Amino acid sequence: MKTDFFYLIPSALTIVYATYGSWFLISEIFTTLMPLTLIFTGALVCLVFIFRIPPPTTASVEAVLGKIIEDPVGDNNGFVIKTIAHRGAGLDAPENTIEAFKKCHEKGCDIIELDVCLTADQVPIVFHDSDLERMADMNVLIKNIKYEDLANIDISVKHAYRDSFPNAHVPTLEQAVQQMLGMGQRIFIDIKEPNSKIRRSSPDIIGCLAWKADNFRHSSLKNSTFCNTKQMKVLKNALFWILDCLHSWALPRITYYVLGLSVILLHKDLVCSETIRNWRSKGVRVIVWTVNSPIEKQYMYRTLKIPYLTDTLTGETTVHSTMQS
Repeated sequence: MKTDFFYLIPSALTIVYATYGSWFLISEIFTTLMPLTLIFTGALVCLVFIFRIPPPTTASVEAVLGKIIEDPVGDNNGFVIKTIAHRGAGLDAPENTIEAFKKCHEKGCDIIELDVCLTADQVPIVFHDSDLERMADMNVLIKNIKYEDLANIDISVKHAYRDSFPNAHVPTLEQAVQQMLGMGQRIFIDIKEPNSKIRRSSPDIIGCLAWKADNFRHSSLKNSTFCNTKQMKVLKNALFWILDCLHSWALPRITYYVLGLSVILLHKDLVCSETIRNWRSKGVRVIVWTVNSPIEKQYMYRTLKIPYLTDTLTGETTVHSTMQS
């Protein structure tokens, strides 16, 4: 119910502002020589068109993502994506490691997703978190450590299968890509560093954006040190709630067009058939995260006909072979 209410807000704002804006525009046309609302709207449309990053061609998208799933139990006339190993299926092996990538490839995974960030000496590495606390039980920020020091740290020490993967280390992006190319493996790269020039310099890159309803509020929980009073916390929550509403409204109307998105990555609890149809009508594919239950995997692929990110490939063959039996 709470999520449904959140989704109603952007629609309500659209109706309110469309009604008010239309009335204001009509009034200006009949009462002024220069309707500023019309001029401002035209200028805004031109700016969006000028600064828009064009999406890649359909052929480029299909070369990476394959065909859109039409028949989960039959022939889709080409390669289709079923499964994407989230961080190299981090439940099966230490995430974002060469060991994890090899295991995914051995299990026939369609695509491996990995994360990229920079060390203190600006070396691109394959790592998700901003620090080593979760992976190596060390209170060290990635941005404060050089790669030559990071390369000696074992990130398997807290993994459930650490005995099977001793001395797993953080690879560089170059090492990971060479490993993937050697295996003939498709990859998704999640860039953690803010850089708006990546797709603009190469529009053929397939662009994807992850979205969830409370993105700003969730991010603010990690950076709450400046909120020392109850009043400040209330104001902060209100501000981020407004930002979430605006982002939710703009994403399917403006943001996706400006960024030239080919894929939208949605949380599994926010996906339905109507959502998928709406995005596909805009030329944007839907992928869901993170789906670990075999029943949910079958539902996503068989019923909704969309690929999914998963933390484990255990039982993956059974999930898809069951559908074809």
